[in-house]
Parts: sequence; structure tokens; C-alpha cells
Amino acid sequence: MEEDLQRFLTAQEGKRGDNTLYEQALREIKEGKPSFECWVRYVYPQLKRKGTSQLTDFYGLNGREEAKAYIEHPILRERLIRAFQVLLDSDKPVYEVFSKLGVLKIRTCALLFASLSDEPVFKQLIRKYHW
Repeated sequence: MEEDLQRFLTAQEGKRGDNTLYEQALREIKEGKPSFECWVRYVYPQLKRKGTSQLTDFYGLNGREEAKAYIEHPILRERLIRAFQVLLDSDKPVYEVFSKLGVLKIRTCALLFASLSDEPVFKQLIRKYHW
């Protein structure tokens, strides 16, 4: 299972200038201006669904077992919690920052991980946006 999760680490640790793509994503969320939302797929993962894009299929989690492994992975867990905390702390509503599809992906991710983890940040974001 560890090797399957490597695709997320590889994507998040990719470089754009002096920053990793994960750091770039957090900065864009804080600034309220995502330059592109491709990173939503590997920062806020969701379960794989049929009939989606190749990129979404690649970063889709292969069921609840892989999602559980994701939230138990020390680095991915820390990054996911931090990414949700940045959303929670933002002055701009998620609906102003992301496209409708981006919001849907983040909502789906929050609901998934709230069902697998006792980490409060997922439920706090769900409550904030009445999801």
C-alpha cells in the first residue's frame, strides 16, 4: 500500500521555482488565488470514480482501504490536515477561491476523511460550509 501512495508524495514534492507544488498550493489557498486547480486532486484526494479524467483517475484513491492508509501515513496525514486548516482559517470562503468542481472535490475529500478519522479539522470545515 505504501508504494501506491507514493504518487501523492511525488506530486506534492514536485518543484515549481523554489517551492514544492504542495507549498505552492498552500500559498495559493492563503492568497485566495489558485493559478490552476490540478493540485486539488493530490492535495485533497477523493475516491476514484469511473468516467472521470485520466488525472483524476490516477490520483483517485482505490477505495476506503487506501484512503485509510493515506490518513495513517505520517507525511500525507500532516499535509492533509494542514491543507484543511489553511482552508478553515482563510478569510475568503472556499466558494470564492475555487471553481464549483474544485469545491466539490474538497467537499468530497472532507466527507471521506471525516468518516475515517477523528481529526477535528475535517468536521470543522464540514460544519463551516454546512456540507
